[in-house]
Amino acid sequence: MKKLFTEYLEEYTNHLGTVKNYSKHTIVSYSEDLGQFRRYILDSSEKKTTGDIRIDFDDLKSDFLKGYIANLSDPSAYNKSYSRKSISRKISVLKSFYKFLLKRKYIQRNYASALIFPKLRKKLPSFFTERELDELLNEKFIKEISILDKAVIELFYSTGIRLSELINLKLKDIDFKTMVIKVLGKGSKERMVPFGTRAMNAMENYLQIRSICNTEKSEFLFIGMNGKKLYPMKVNRLVKKNLSMVTDQLKKSPHVLRHSFATHLVDKGADIRAVKDMLGHESLSTTQVYTHVTPDRLKKIYKQSHPRA
Repeated sequence: MKKLFTEYLEEYTNHLGTVKNYSKHTIVSYSEDLGQFRRYILDSSEKKTTGDIRIDFDDLKSDFLKGYIANLSDPSAYNKSYSRKSISRKISVLKSFYKFLLKRKYIQRNYASALIFPKLRKKLPSFFTERELDELLNEKFIKEISILDKAVIELFYSTGIRLSELINLKLKDIDFKTMVIKVLGKGSKERMVPFGTRAMNAMENYLQIRSICNTEKSEFLFIGMNGKKLYPMKVNRLVKKNLSMVTDQLKKSPHVLRHSFATHLVDKGADIRAVKDMLGHESLSTTQVYTHVTPDRLKKIYKQSHPRA
């Protein structure tokens, strides 16, 4: 069956939005990767054209797909050489796209299943030390960190939620009795995450001054003076400004607080599967990056175990 590439793409992106519940950002990213694949198809076609062409994906088998992936590693092809991580993402998109084509019976078999992901170099996640965070959030810093800032940072560190999850957190999603928040994560998947006493106290203090803002009809927990939910850049600046008081680490972002949450839990012996559920990871392998041994824990193990320590 031959259809225009844009027709296949429109069907696929509709599927991602309605069936998979992917975010608009993810759908745009997938579309861009497939747009690059489309340009490769056009460049490989005997009919040189910059427009759209009708395609039978049964003609674009495994060897063609492997050629495209190899082309991504050639700096002369795109005036740049894509990283292994970028290539892995593009392979993942192709696998998903061909799986969709097979499900819709546009192809006889999934030719993308033959694609192999490149081995990625595992980078240890950046994280703040317990001392740094305790120094920032300790009472002696209460004059230097605002009530809003303290509540935001405490909640990030106490729950490990993502930036998007924090700014979209609603008042009705917080249960102060059970000390649990309901989080709407990636793919519109809900999960329950516990929070600690310090985060609860920080949020309660913030709620006492929240009414100063224009809170009319505002359902979100964290809002600005205009009564609207905080925007990502403001939260990023807030986190960076406060953490700059206690750490020289280059990366100072909400995501590093998320890494810190997971690293400290695992470091204290938390079950990796429980950490996976709290982070909202689909795969356990994604969470296992936090099983790295921190220097403090390494010294502690050494002192406890070595006969001449």
